[in-house]
Amino acid sequence: MSTEPRSVIVNVLVASALEIDEPTWCVDPHTGAQFKPDLTHNGPEINAQFDTRHGTVEYLTAWISHSPYADLDPDPLPTVAIEIDGVASLDPDQVRAFTATTRTHLDALDRLADECDRIRGGGQ
Repeated sequence: MSTEPRSVIVNVLVASALEIDEPTWCVDPHTGAQFKPDLTHNGPEINAQFDTRHGTVEYLTAWISHSPYADLDPDPLPTVAIEIDGVASLDPDQVRAFTATTRTHLDALDRLADECDRIRGGGQ
């Protein structure tokens, strides 16, 4: 990962494009941003998935996020965004497997929190 400062050009609905600083951890292409407050920097996602008899359920996704220009609730510092979803009916053995998978994912969430701490400390 490069430590050189980066920037991204975001097409906004003004006479010209707006150039803003881009954090090194951001992987978002910013295709939906039309106004500066729309801009959110998002890092790579980590996902918890579980196989059921009906298919794979993705039930927890997390990533580092920062919306520095948001109108209503700007984030002064990056945060960890967590999205929880999915419903499954599991037998006892599947519940035990689900629990083991979740424990592993919780360790990954701890590592993501550590990375967010590092970024907040100015280490982008």
